[in-house]
Amino acid sequence: MEEEAALKLWQKSEDSGFRYTTLLSDGDAKTYQYLNTKEVYGPEIKIKKEECINHVSKRLGTSLRKAVKEWWAGGVSLGGKSHGSLKEETIKKLSRYYQNAIRSNKGDVEAMETAIYATLFHSISTE
Repeated sequence: MEEEAALKLWQKSEDSGFRYTTLLSDGDAKTYQYLNTKEVYGPEIKIKKEECINHVSKRLGTSLRKAVKEWWAGGVSLGGKSHGSLKEETIKKLSRYYQNAIRSNKGDVEAMETAIYATLFHSISTE
C-alpha cells in the first residue's frame, strides 16, 4: 500500500513540472525498490535513496542495547557502574556522537568513517 501511494505521488509530480529523484528512507527499501522497478520517469532516470540520519542513529542505540542484554544473559556485564561500562547514558552519548559524525561529514565517506572511529576511540580512552 505504501508503495502504491508513493508511485501515485511520484507520477503526479510531473503534472506540476518537477521530478523527485531522491527518496529519504527510514531503512525500509521496499518502496525504493518498487519505484525503481516501475521506472516512474523512464529507464534513464534512477531514483537515489538516502537514509535518515536520525533513524540510523536510533538503530545504533538499539543494537548496543541488544548487545548489552545478550552479554548479560551470557553472564558478562557490559553495563553497570564501573568505568567504561555501557550504560544507557553512554549509549545515548555514542548515538549522538555517531549522528554528529555523519551529519558533519556528509558526502565524504572517508572523513565520516574517521570521525566515527575517533568518537569510539575517544569514548574508550582512559585518559
